[in-house]
Amino acid sequence: METPPLTIDQIQRFQADGFVACADFLDAAMHAEVRGWVDEISAWPDRVDGHQHYREQTDRGPVMARTERFLAFHDGMRGFLTAGRIISALGQLFGESAAVFKEKINYKNPGGGGFVPHQDAAAYRSEFGSLHITCLVAIDANTETNGCLWFAPGEHLRGLLPENGRGCLADEVAGGLTWVPATLEPGGVLFFSSFVPHKSSANNSDLPRRSLYITYGKASEGDRREAYYADRSRVMEQHGSTPDRSVLISTISHFQGKTVE
Repeated sequence: METPPLTIDQIQRFQADGFVACADFLDAAMHAEVRGWVDEISAWPDRVDGHQHYREQTDRGPVMARTERFLAFHDGMRGFLTAGRIISALGQLFGESAAVFKEKINYKNPGGGGFVPHQDAAAYRSEFGSLHITCLVAIDANTETNGCLWFAPGEHLRGLLPENGRGCLADEVAGGLTWVPATLEPGGVLFFSSFVPHKSSANNSDLPRRSLYITYGKASEGDRREAYYADRSRVMEQHGSTPDRSVLISTISHFQGKTVE
């Protein structure tokens, strides 16, 4: 029988803190293959009927900020994210089978914006499921200088915290939390709950901080991915009409960068 990807200690830390970092989750060969797939996807042309690219303005000019909704168009990435070690680890954390809810690549190029304190659950309505877990795969190193995630351990146990009317944590709440950085080397993986507060700063380095973010729900609650993206498309229609859909980065106001319109 194959050894489970996560140890009992890692599962317990996830349950207690709301997140757990797993160094060297991918071997060098697998990481190199996934990095190549990210390069391929980032080079795809813009289109409105499939994957979606988003851009932001930096001091160096407009740069790629995010790509979403690409699984149906890349066999390698789809296989990687729906089978194998990641999906097995999600099964350990959920206690049941997991299903992809949404997927994105955040590029965070030099000068790319950060994200204010928030909980992902604030962006998901109840009909999309009761709990989501995101798997972050570090394509590049995630450091404090280039904008790694910071978490407030244990705060996921409190459910949704008071927010500021724009889907993000109220300033007085965020200011009262204890924040810890979650740094990763390339090939490392981070699992975090949709209820754990987190944030990140801008990339103040000269290199990108590319990371895959794949959010999963419980398979028993149904496949909500298409419903989520249909809803996201409706929101984008309300906020912008550019053909490449590069206007809207997020459905809550947590992005600190400047979107390209």
